[in-house]
Amino acid sequence: MSIFSRIFKIGQATVNKFMDSMEKPEVMLEQAIRDKEQQIREAKQSIQKCIATEHQTRAMMEQEKTQKAEWEQRAEAALGAGKEDLAVKALQRASEHEEKSTTYEEEWSAQKEAVEELKKDIFKLEDELSEVKRNKDFIISQSKASEVKKQIYEAKAKISTNSSDDLLARMKAKAERNKHEASAAKEMAEASTGDTSLEKEFDDLDVTAASSDVQDKLAAMKARMGQKSSS
Repeated sequence: MSIFSRIFKIGQATVNKFMDSMEKPEVMLEQAIRDKEQQIREAKQSIQKCIATEHQTRAMMEQEKTQKAEWEQRAEAALGAGKEDLAVKALQRASEHEEKSTTYEEEWSAQKEAVEELKKDIFKLEDELSEVKRNKDFIISQSKASEVKKQIYEAKAKISTNSSDDLLARMKAKAERNKHEASAAKEMAEASTGDTSLEKEFDDLDVTAASSDVQDKLAAMKARMGQKSSS
């Protein structure tokens, strides 16, 4: 991935992050588009400098090739004039230019390949930016829809956890509890009253029994006393 692609990916992540937090996503999206356009312009300027360097390297390579050819022609001319030593010197100069042209050609080839890759990256960024522009309204509507959905769920959560509802529920439960406690108290009171009445009945029974026994004893005593009087 090129440096420009990485910059674009970082930009996308930043846009997504701020889109989630902005109340007006259309404002943020417009700003992101402007920022991306500025980045592309700056990237193109950098590529233009690389292209200029590549063109300069190619020109230097062509110049060295031309110099090589010229010195070879001079060597031929010297050799034709019978000046072999001069021809050798000319060929040596031609070899120097050939070495330089070979070096420049390698550099130019690498630079040209790199420039072509940078151009592809720029085209890709422009395509991605164009896609964002085409779908801008859709992206904004989706962001707003997500925000509305979020607000709905938040409102629903507040309704389901309303404190007044909790208070009413607690009061209702307390009223039910008081009702059951009152019923229990009534039951206990009636049970206590029943026990007292039962004990009272037994006490009355004992008194009645005791009175009957005394009467019997009294009758027996009168009988004995009457027997004594008769005798």
